[in-house]
Amino acid sequence: MSRKLHLIFSAALAGSTLLTFIQAAEAQTFVYQTADLLLTLRKTGTHQENNEVVVDLGQASNYVNAAIGTRITNTQFSASQLVPGCFASLNYLTWAVTGDYQGTSYPGYPAYTLWVTVPRANNAVRSADVSRLDRLTQNTVRSKIDSIFNNAAYISQQLVTSNQFNTPSLVREPIATYPNNILSVWMKGLVDATQGTLNDSWPNTEPNSGNLEITTAASFSGSVRSDLYEVRPLTDSHGNPIVDPHTGTNGLAYYVGYFEFKSDGTLAFTREAASLPAPPPPQIVSVTRSGSTSTVYFTTTNGATYTLYYTNSAGLSAPVSNWASSAATLTGNGNTNSLADTTTDPIRFYRVGVH
Repeated sequence: MSRKLHLIFSAALAGSTLLTFIQAAEAQTFVYQTADLLLTLRKTGTHQENNEVVVDLGQASNYVNAAIGTRITNTQFSASQLVPGCFASLNYLTWAVTGDYQGTSYPGYPAYTLWVTVPRANNAVRSADVSRLDRLTQNTVRSKIDSIFNNAAYISQQLVTSNQFNTPSLVREPIATYPNNILSVWMKGLVDATQGTLNDSWPNTEPNSGNLEITTAASFSGSVRSDLYEVRPLTDSHGNPIVDPHTGTNGLAYYVGYFEFKSDGTLAFTREAASLPAPPPPQIVSVTRSGSTSTVYFTTTNGATYTLYYTNSAGLSAPVSNWASSAATLTGNGNTNSLADTTTDPIRFYRVGVH
């Protein structure tokens, strides 16, 4: 009798375990990986509503490595999930895309790489390129973005029930229930809570006073665009400059393309070629002469090509484009470099061109 009862109890326990496993499998909560991009949506100030929303858009590499001209329509959420389930309308909706890499298991990227969107004031005009930041600042920005990810996962787990507002890629965050965990806690500015400055950790010297978010109009129709930049830190942990492999320079952040949010509730990304800013004019530091050889020393920018132009006093009235040039050119590396000219002329004038 006792053995029979033991067998029945064991079978009941196994059944209970199986039921728990099935329930856990059905409750698919928000998940993310390192270097994912995160779409954040909220309403601020007098337009604030009851919820905020975060959506995982997948790996940043999917966007950076896309062929130029590729258009990616995001499928991680639908318009019906946003309205009316999360927001009353798409008017006054503030959104941004951010992402970060802490420094593990993402080959080719330095720790504290960031991905951020910068709003366009005009859909047809690309935003001004943003600056890369020092390592410490980028780590501070990274921690704010990580907090949005982590707390979205926390809220999703607390909600337990899996439905269209709590999925592996989207979570609706009730403001009243989780006031200390919603995305605004880390996205808002400390001086102006309606601005998306990641607690003012993103420098306010950037375009639009450091606001990474864009807001739809009062009667939203058409679309709004925000530009995506990949922002590698200026230096590594040893203080060595980090050259961006996309641009070959230690200058501005790399432009990837733009996200476009439409009034029908859809989001798409377009991969665009990055038009590099023109390198600054070189400054001639000094000119030395040894025998018949003149050496011109000048400042350079990484990746820019330099040519030495020369003329005698008779050619000074002619445009520089008409001056003779040396056959040799030089590729800049960010340091002071030189080009030489051999001549028997007692007097010669020099200019350094860059392209």
